[in-house]
Amino acid sequence: MKLGGKVLRKNVDYTVSCKGGKKVGSYKVTVKGKGAYAGSKTATFKIVPKGTPISKVKSTKKGFTVTWRKQRKETTGYQIRYSTSKSMKGAKAKTVKGASKSSLKVSKLKGGKKYYVQVRTYKKVGGKTYCSSWSKAKAVKTKR
Repeated sequence: MKLGGKVLRKNVDYTVSCKGGKKVGSYKVTVKGKGAYAGSKTATFKIVPKGTPISKVKSTKKGFTVTWRKQRKETTGYQIRYSTSKSMKGAKAKTVKGASKSSLKVSKLKGGKKYYVQVRTYKKVGGKTYCSSWSKAKAVKTKR
């Protein structure tokens, strides 16, 4: 840690306390200065679940089936979003509950149209939902 260009030493110039752990959730960290560096600063940080990639996207009649790699640790379920726009503007989302599931069939779409699909994991902790980042988008063209 630096202050005004000077390198401060842990447990000499300051102490750090963190209530929390390594599991998914929100935690507070407090840094307290010592001696000439009196004062404290508290910050909150989040630990989110590990993401998962899409394994494959298979075209079906007016729809598609998306398959992803299971992420059993730190996961309550998965969220899938799809859009006709690569930027995911106006994307529709589906939620799959359960970490042991690894695919979703989406139907009632327009036939012969190109869709972009993404997936992410989520974990519910104490009434709050923590999400990983979205996977890379995969394209699929629906059958007529």
